[in-house]
Amino acid sequence: MPFLLKDISEVTPQKICEYIKMHRTNLSSRYQRLKDYYTGKHDILLRRPKRKDDPCNNIVCNYAKYITDVGSGFLIGEPISYQSEDSDLTDLLEWYRKAEVDVQDSDNAEDQSIYGVAYELVYMSSDDSPTPKTASIHPSQGFVIYNNTVELLPIAGVYYHETRDTVTQQVNGYDAEISTDKQYIRFHLTTDYALDGEVTTEGNPFGMVTLIEIYNNRFHQGDFEQLISLINGYNKQQSNRVDDKEEFVNSLMVLKGQTLGYSDDERSETYKDIKENGVMELTPESDVSFLTRQADQQGDQLLAESLAKDIHKFSYIPDLTDEHFAANVSGVAMQFKLWGLMQLMKKKERYIKEGLRYRIKLFSAILAITGKKPVDVENVTITITRNLPKNLVELAQVIGNLSGICSNETLVAQLPFVEDPEQEVKKAAEEKRQAMDEQFVMSTAAVTQNNDTE
Repeated sequence: MPFLLKDISEVTPQKICEYIKMHRTNLSSRYQRLKDYYTGKHDILLRRPKRKDDPCNNIVCNYAKYITDVGSGFLIGEPISYQSEDSDLTDLLEWYRKAEVDVQDSDNAEDQSIYGVAYELVYMSSDDSPTPKTASIHPSQGFVIYNNTVELLPIAGVYYHETRDTVTQQVNGYDAEISTDKQYIRFHLTTDYALDGEVTTEGNPFGMVTLIEIYNNRFHQGDFEQLISLINGYNKQQSNRVDDKEEFVNSLMVLKGQTLGYSDDERSETYKDIKENGVMELTPESDVSFLTRQADQQGDQLLAESLAKDIHKFSYIPDLTDEHFAANVSGVAMQFKLWGLMQLMKKKERYIKEGLRYRIKLFSAILAITGKKPVDVENVTITITRNLPKNLVELAQVIGNLSGICSNETLVAQLPFVEDPEQEVKKAAEEKRQAMDEQFVMSTAAVTQNNDTE
């Protein structure tokens, strides 16, 4: 649900209060449900037995967490790399290292997968030498306001959080911080979303909205959001199977042709004796059996497998525990098996790179203020490497074949064990130069020795 305004003139504290109320009313319950499913709080836990003594196992098979962890790890399992032939990225990458942006990238990918959107707040550190830093903001605590044109340009970023009474710890309102291209606006809201107290303003050194919104897809849906009914079905199926097994263990004994006592006390004593000794004496004409319900174990197994396959199919996340998944397959064959997942990741990657470019602009604005050379974001190549097992022999062959076609920095960036391709290329060039110098010295010495011998 995009929040739109005509222009910056409409960004007032009263309008922000109204939008915060809309945000919490319309989206907070959805975000909470998605968080619950990721953390294992599924609907199956609310199931109760039909009768008092019936077994009621509430088993959570957390496919929601599996889908998010595997998908986000596959997408951002490796640090994102940046290269530019026209701009010096040394200062930018040093600030990125201090800000630990790799952690934020991983958190953002996780939030994208769970909630369908991720938010990153860029701010200035509070130490003696302030530098830009980043923080992941939970989707229930922020949103971006855009202008109502086809460009959908951000005009305000809203970050708010609960405040609590110091004694009772009850929520007593919200603190809000709004960033525009020119200033920060801060104020307090009551629990009824009414403006409470003074509104303060402060200049914004970034010159841009500092809250970055990163979508998971155009519909802002999480990776497992459409699969909750399938996950519920799988949880119920597995719980019912355990219930059936428990009912079988606790099945009723049927005794024919014999009684275990003529009074309640006698029968109770006999039951106790049978339980303690595990032996029961029967007359020749009597018989004992157990009353059980015949369970269709094969049908139950097929249903469970069908539900699991549907979850994997519609999430595009493969079953990594399948013994046939990666058995003796080449790199090309593995990519074919992961084709659906790769297409999903490409869609995500477009939105991630859009957010990363915006982050570069924010950091570059501070570079310019501090007298350092700003970075031209249009000349920066962002590489997101899939976290897959690497066949280094095949990869080396590919890099060798592409030598002279692609830049050395681009080729080196494909190597999973290289963290900084730019520095690696410089080190390789320096080592090559040193080797040539050594070879030249050795050749010169050999020529001199030959001349002396003659």
